[in-house]
Amino acid sequence: MMNDFLFADFLEDQAVYAAVEVYWQARLAFLDGLCAPYLRTAFANGQPFHDGNPIVNLADRNAGKAARIVQQCPCEFGHDYTSFEQAIELADDDGHRPAREKIIVLTLTQAAAQRAEAELRAWFMPDQAIT
Repeated sequence: MMNDFLFADFLEDQAVYAAVEVYWQARLAFLDGLCAPYLRTAFANGQPFHDGNPIVNLADRNAGKAARIVQQCPCEFGHDYTSFEQAIELADDDGHRPAREKIIVLTLTQAAAQRAEAELRAWFMPDQAIT
């Protein structure tokens, strides 16, 4: 079953890490224009974290909703998918305001990606969710 993991060595290889970021951008392109990143993914010197936390981070500041996908190494975690919500504060022009954050922790397979995509579609676009 290990062979169904996508981009399995993303934590060891920066080119693979870049490829998985592009993969997620393409999968979640339906959120373009609605959402923007809200978390730093690089150190102050510009060096990317490359740790998979988050591999994706998106916020709809108008709706007060945010989401991030934490992608884990399959060799360490095997098949894994967890999702939960928490209260956070989103920075905006006026300081900070309360928001809800959905956190999805997964190891990447086709099935996990489809599940995450559906969950984010329902989270950010509840009026358009397909049941």
